[in-house]
Amino acid sequence: MHHLTVEEHVSRFSLTGALLAATVACALGARPVRAQLAVVPQARFELTAFGGYQWGGAFETFANGAVPPGELQISDAFGWGAILGFVADPQTVVELTYLRQDADISFNPNVGTERALGGFAVNYVQLGGRYDFIHPGHFTPFINLSLGIGIFDPKTEGIGSDTRFSWSVGTGAKYMFGEAQRLGLRLDGRLWVTPVPSGDYGVWCDFYGCFAAEGTAWVTQGTVSGGLTVAF
Repeated sequence: MHHLTVEEHVSRFSLTGALLAATVACALGARPVRAQLAVVPQARFELTAFGGYQWGGAFETFANGAVPPGELQISDAFGWGAILGFVADPQTVVELTYLRQDADISFNPNVGTERALGGFAVNYVQLGGRYDFIHPGHFTPFINLSLGIGIFDPKTEGIGSDTRFSWSVGTGAKYMFGEAQRLGLRLDGRLWVTPVPSGDYGVWCDFYGCFAAEGTAWVTQGTVSGGLTVAF
């Protein structure tokens, strides 16, 4: 049997001490990292102010309605608004969106020349969801869907506004800066759809009698916008 010498005992104690010291050092070094991560919790809300180009908004009118046959056209114009988002989980955000466009409206009859009808404002207030495609880095593409109302407001005196159910679908991406990712840029492309009365009436008859109903036209607008996002 081999007996350890004093020098071998000292060597083994030195090696064990060195390993313990290295373990403690690693543990102490890891604690500040965890502490740093804990200092920056995930943001629960996002606020985006945006502006962009909005186009579209034409629909046909019919001869047997209240207006002559032709087409009403909302001019292309600048649109602006804000989006307030609640982060439900890392990939799902509930968003409340407001968009306003100040434009002009004109009427192009089937017979005759086009004429301007004055100023026209379009407002959308919608609630929906956004799905983020999460991956490493600061760039996040997404898709969204929302439901709400479209408010069409002629600026001509004596004509009231008209509020209609509307919805939108869209896609885009955002880029958040820095380690905390509290400030970023957002790009959106969105399609807005609103059903409105067309001025075309139809009559249906059944066992209980005859009924008249007005047809529906679809006001479709598109928006491409950019904005500044603050997460908190």
